Amino acid sequence: MSYLLQIMSKRKNIQVFKKEVPPKFLIDNILKQAHELMPHKNNSWYYKIKVYGPEFEEEKKLLAIASVGGEGRYRYINGTRTDIVELSKIYDEWINNTKRKNLKVKGCIFNDQVRAPYLLLYTHQKDFLTTSQKNSDYFKTGNYKKIFNKKGTNLKDWIIQSSMHGITTAYLCAEKELYASFCRCYFYNKFIRNDILQKDEESAFMLGIGYKDDTKSYFSSLVPKPLVDEIIEWI
Repeated sequence: MSYLLQIMSKRKNIQVFKKEVPPKFLIDNILKQAHELMPHKNNSWYYKIKVYGPEFEEEKKLLAIASVGGEGRYRYINGTRTDIVELSKIYDEWINNTKRKNLKVKGCIFNDQVRAPYLLLYTHQKDFLTTSQKNSDYFKTGNYKKIFNKKGTNLKDWIIQSSMHGITTAYLCAEKELYASFCRCYFYNKFIRNDILQKDEESAFMLGIGYKDDTKSYFSSLVPKPLVDEIIEWI
């Protein structure tokens, strides 16, 4: 197996991270490398990444409560204050299940990877030119305006760009023996207030980064992948 395939095979989504915090400089270097190495689209940056470190522990717990899945998810998305108090108690019962944390409690399961030491929130940046781009010699020649003569492009561009950065970051993390877990299952509720998930802020997904907690049980998805021929069509 090639080195590249080894790195790709090491990348796994996990649910539980150790409390041990990786060095901040290591995460910073990975993010800078991803920024420089990733493929891109149209040389415009429609996304922004907010990085929440270990000091946001309480906010991440609230976010984990808002990540409820299973049959219980739809009971609580538009829940009242009383509903959210109940959901918080269900989460505490679920998180304290030391035998198999991934078992559902009252039909609920949670995406606890959002409580990773470092959490990346991929959001929509609607100004397609950054300050440094506007100050570049190329922009001052007027050529940039000729190519991009209107503000913004396809509304899907920022999600494409975020995904490119996210998977590049995940592979770079695997190289450094770090795990990077994606999460898109979360919702806003006014009774789960925190500084991470804002009502009017668009987000593509979140990426939790840290060390895997090997004391917990992990189970592979029971949903089989489709056959490759069902996805790839040679014309």
